[in-house]
Amino acid sequence: MRANVEFLVLARTLLLLWTASMITMASTILAVTDLTSASYKLVGFAALIAGPTDGEVVLVSTYGGGGVRRSEPPPSMRDQADGWRDRVEARLRQEGQLLERQRQWCSDRGVRCRAELYEEGYWPDYVLQSAQRSHVDLILVGIQLTAGADQVNPMDIQRLATDAPCPVSMVRLPSLTTF
Repeated sequence: MRANVEFLVLARTLLLLWTASMITMASTILAVTDLTSASYKLVGFAALIAGPTDGEVVLVSTYGGGGVRRSEPPPSMRDQADGWRDRVEARLRQEGQLLERQRQWCSDRGVRCRAELYEEGYWPDYVLQSAQRSHVDLILVGIQLTAGADQVNPMDIQRLATDAPCPVSMVRLPSLTTF
């Protein structure tokens, strides 16, 4: 345990030195968050990079999943359209609250932060739109290397890295069971 703490202190020191030498002006860091407790590590990492440069963190999340926009209920639920819409709206409110908590958590650490929650769809498109609009200097994508976690499609990461206006970095997150 002590070795892990010493490693984290060394890693943060090296990161601060790298940040100071590589990014001397205010930087904007975009963090793709899945709103889990593990993604707070990603938000903290983004704040650690942006903070010393008086930069900004942009949190991006998409509610739902599956890569399909659903403005209408699926065919199997058309008979229950009102109940379906109520559940979708409740889920959107809940995810918006979770995203606001992450934004506030980052702001409480003295780092400017804003959050963008997008309709369910193909998440790399939203990340690229936000990155271009916000002129970001770095995109961080958190991944978890556990069998139970939702896996990020490597093709999505490759497309993001190819089309992004800045570097894209993958950040390994702790498993949810450690929280």
